[in-house]
Amino acid sequence: MNIGIVGLGLIGGSLGLKLQKLNHTIFGISNNESNKEKAIKRNLANTVSCDLNTLKDCSLIILALPIQELIKPSKLLIKSIPENAIVTDVGSIKKPIIDIWENIHPLFVGSHPMAGNEHQGVESGFINLFDKAKWVITPTKRTNSKALEIIKHLIKSLNCDLVETSPETHDKAVAEVSHLPIFLSSSLIHTVNVNKESQILEISKKLASSGFADTSRVGAGNPQLGLDLAKHNRTHILKALKEFKNYIDEVENFIEGEDWAKLYQRLEDSKKFRLDFL
Repeated sequence: MNIGIVGLGLIGGSLGLKLQKLNHTIFGISNNESNKEKAIKRNLANTVSCDLNTLKDCSLIILALPIQELIKPSKLLIKSIPENAIVTDVGSIKKPIIDIWENIHPLFVGSHPMAGNEHQGVESGFINLFDKAKWVITPTKRTNSKALEIIKHLIKSLNCDLVETSPETHDKAVAEVSHLPIFLSSSLIHTVNVNKESQILEISKKLASSGFADTSRVGAGNPQLGLDLAKHNRTHILKALKEFKNYIDEVENFIEGEDWAKLYQRLEDSKKFRLDFL
């Protein structure tokens, strides 16, 4: 297929590299001339341009844009999408995006690859990002069945595990397993770094290893993404934060009261729960 990718950052760039290997012809849209030249050097697409009219011959278009640009798309972007092209996105929330795009384009299918890291920008994409990753599709009653099947086929061809659910369920679930960890991780980083004696901070830096690296990684990601998630998945993130605070308070009470049996049971339960998840 001729596939257009609007946005060649971590997700869009990785898709460009992978889809070319699957013999698709990729038309990449960059946001400025500097990033365009970098994308060309990295071979992120067969054709890279800043001109949205480049999408005119595409039968499928992937919107790999920041959440804010998906919720408030430019008139030029909307105008540039061919009427018969299938369109999907890679946004980390679904209902607000789908509510907009289903009224813009009849062949829109909401989707979200559960893949990424703390890097961003046109130099961050790599070909194996999606291997064995989960990729969620969130059809509604208005979703075109043919478009849905083509998106499913594309996702499976990327060696991803396909998950199908409603936009509402998606947003509630990712608030807990994807969005909440960003804010917990950020808070951990601040706990270690802010208002600490210089000697303690210096030793902490020397002692930090895999445990701290694992739990702090997502808190060191794209700040704009975290902000957009908080704005547009606010209700579900707030609910998750309140539940987390309740559990932290319980742990604090166990330690203050020297209730080691309950603390041990909490840690034992956590170990079992994680095995069920991963």
